[in-house]
Amino acid sequence: MIMKTKKNRGKPASLRLLMILPVIAALLYLVPSCSQNPPPPPPPPPVAETKSDTPYEVVDEMAVFKGGDAGIMEYIKANTRYPESAKVNGIQGKVTVRFAVGKDGSIDKVSILKGVDPDLDKEAIRVVASLPAFEKPAIKDGREVAVWYALPITFALK
Repeated sequence: MIMKTKKNRGKPASLRLLMILPVIAALLYLVPSCSQNPPPPPPPPPVAETKSDTPYEVVDEMAVFKGGDAGIMEYIKANTRYPESAKVNGIQGKVTVRFAVGKDGSIDKVSILKGVDPDLDKEAIRVVASLPAFEKPAIKDGREVAVWYALPITFALK
């Protein structure tokens, strides 16, 4: 019986080691490149600045009319003329008007948020457009800005 010696087995093991070394070297080369920080994300798009004439909806300090809200209502009451056609037809209700108070306190962009009748709506727009300038403009982040203002005007027959 012929026996194999351990010398024959030693050569293939060293060959296996020589074959594995290039694989280990490649892994060592790739591992550091994988552990590096990823590239930074692209910068965010620039924030569009609002135009100076675009009214804000939320401000730090609201625009102030001479006499406050009571002063506005007094002006509206004194300068509103009930449309004759609405009187004849018995039309009444609450018209909500939206307008912008500019940086200089001026009234601009008058529109109807909730209307009742075309004649009442038209009169509400007319009287609001005739408002004198506000005493103090709105303030946001320490600077004067334009702001939206909503005002309910009640038309009631007596």
